Amino acid sequence: MQGARAPKVKRTLEPQKTRFVTVMIMPESSGHEVRRLRFPRWWLAAGGYGLGVFVLLAVVAVVQGVLSLQVYERQATLTEENQALRVALKELDGRLAQVGATVERVEDYEHRLRSLTMVHDPSRNLAIGPVGTPGSESADPSHPAAEALRNALFMQGRPGESVALLDARLEHLEQQGETVQNGASDLAEYLKDQRARLASTPSRRPAPGYISSTFGMRVDPFTGSPQMHAGIDFATSLGSPVTAPADGTVVKARSKGAYGLTVQLDHGHGLTTLFGHMSRIHVEEGQTVRRGDLLGAVGNTGRSTGPHLHYEVRLNGIPVDPSRYILE
Repeated sequence: MQGARAPKVKRTLEPQKTRFVTVMIMPESSGHEVRRLRFPRWWLAAGGYGLGVFVLLAVVAVVQGVLSLQVYERQATLTEENQALRVALKELDGRLAQVGATVERVEDYEHRLRSLTMVHDPSRNLAIGPVGTPGSESADPSHPAAEALRNALFMQGRPGESVALLDARLEHLEQQGETVQNGASDLAEYLKDQRARLASTPSRRPAPGYISSTFGMRVDPFTGSPQMHAGIDFATSLGSPVTAPADGTVVKARSKGAYGLTVQLDHGHGLTTLFGHMSRIHVEEGQTVRRGDLLGAVGNTGRSTGPHLHYEVRLNGIPVDPSRYILE
């Protein structure tokens, strides 16, 4: 018996995907031909993937750009703030330098006051001259000098470091100012009852102009040999006023050999002053004068090479440097 054959099954034909895609362009007018564009299907897939990658990259680029812009803005803000802070620090450093110079001037003024009044009272812990020595700020390692701060500023150091240096300098100036203030207070208290002595102590310039010759040994302009110059010379114009540097009594008002027309004042306490080479004298011997009173005029009398005032200060008859007695 022959085996029965299996019945044939009819297969339904399914449409197969083509490898191409056709795009038809149909014009609105019937008079034009329909155009067909045919391109491989993988182009479509590649285009889709490419478009997706492009969109993704664009999004990443936009996000990165926004973040970079924010970082740049923050950096620009910080840079601007740092520059402003640095300018403020430099201005503050300049103000501190001015304060330091003022403190030094006060110290020098106190030193001159103590020197010319010869203040010395061990029982009250007073002594001639200010506490400390000039330049103590830079010599003291616990207080940084101004040069360190300037280096930190101009070398573009960290602002925090500059602020710390400023704080240290300010603390030092506060301590220095407090020391000067205490010393000046003690000095003022001690001198409160010394008004008469202070009034008769030479303390101002007797004439305008500049100092052309200082106190000490110098070459004599007439002989060319070394000679002691017992005073200082003020070079100024002929006829400039000569005023009393302190209260006193006129003991000489006449011509005195090489000094020419001369005025000599006795201030008491062993102090005398002399004014030489004058052109005119406006006071008389025995007259009492006050600080600032007119004594005469600058001249060129006696042994003189040009208009100037020769000014001497003597303590118990011994010449001393008059510049020590000029507070102005």
